[in-house]
Amino acid sequence: MAERLALLGFGEAGASIAAGLATGGAAVTAFDLAFRSPGGAARMDAARAIGIVPHEEVAPAVADATIVVSAVPGAVAVDVARAAAPHLRAPQIYLDLNSVSPATKRAVAAAVAESGAACIEAAVMARVLPYGHRVPMLLAGPGADAVATRLNALGMATEAVGEAISEASANKMVRSIVIKGIEALLMEALVAADRAGITERILDSVAATFPGIDWRATASYYLDRSLSHGARRITEMQEVADTLRELGLEPVMAEAIGRRIGWAYETADGEPWPPADGGGYQAVLDTLARAAARNSQTRK
Repeated sequence: MAERLALLGFGEAGASIAAGLATGGAAVTAFDLAFRSPGGAARMDAARAIGIVPHEEVAPAVADATIVVSAVPGAVAVDVARAAAPHLRAPQIYLDLNSVSPATKRAVAAAVAESGAACIEAAVMARVLPYGHRVPMLLAGPGADAVATRLNALGMATEAVGEAISEASANKMVRSIVIKGIEALLMEALVAADRAGITERILDSVAATFPGIDWRATASYYLDRSLSHGARRITEMQEVADTLRELGLEPVMAEAIGRRIGWAYETADGEPWPPADGGGYQAVLDTLARAAARNSQTRK
């Protein structure tokens, strides 16, 4: 059976995954609310240019799909599942890729259940770019092994880890404490270093203590992510905190990570990002310093 995929959400991650699948010969449709907005026609043209059929409504996007993929902001994962459910049916598969807690994944599965479609959760275990549809994913849910086989036949890199919704997302949520924790640590340390005029010395010292890592490249990557994708990260760390509470652990670090990344994202709001030259850690620090000075003047 030839797979036909419908993508709900055509943001950076979803578009990259869909493009890889379409390039590999899969039939792919897409729905995104942005298709209805000003500039939506250009977005739809961009989708068509890479072999994807865009739709302004959910129903036609999922009508002929064998697998429906949800790749939306975590905060709306359940709402999107509820909106899609009336248009789903057996034996369709609803694959939720969103970075949300096990509890939220179960809520997605509950929203889909009455449609007759099967729900599988996916945890994306690396940044989507540059992997695209080959980004490593963990799958869980009833029949996850069979779904992994079908997806891997399309060139994807999935691994089934369990039959219960939550077994994949728990991996993602706990991993995020480490990954986003590094981002928050670098943000806090380097903003402080920048204000003290010791940024390069701090980076040299860290590099000497942890050799083998290019800390300047690492800082450039992570600090850029805070400014470029801060809203998504704030939501994700809230989901991580919920996961820890469900496990009976106070989310001390998870909440602090979310606050620090959120501070950077909200402080830089209104400043153009990224800069024309591509940025780097110093460009992030300069942007935050400029924004902080502007905000200070506004409060006076």
